[in-house]
Amino acid sequence: MSELAFNSVLNEIDSFSYSQCVALMAKLAQTLQGWAPKDDAGDLFYSKSNIAHLERGIKALDEGKGIEHELIEVD
Repeated sequence: MSELAFNSVLNEIDSFSYSQCVALMAKLAQTLQGWAPKDDAGDLFYSKSNIAHLERGIKALDEGKGIEHELIEVD
């Protein structure tokens, strides 16, 4: 959502009555109930998909199928 669109929504909400705000909050609560992020959005390094990737790499190294190298610096 662009900043302009977001500000437009905020301006519209600013003019809501109390009952309209309560209805909006109820609808948001109903919509978000049970919602969970696709992956651990806090830190992508610890996401389930990345941990699985790292575990596959460790297994390959343990089986002699990989090549160890030092960390590669990125500029």
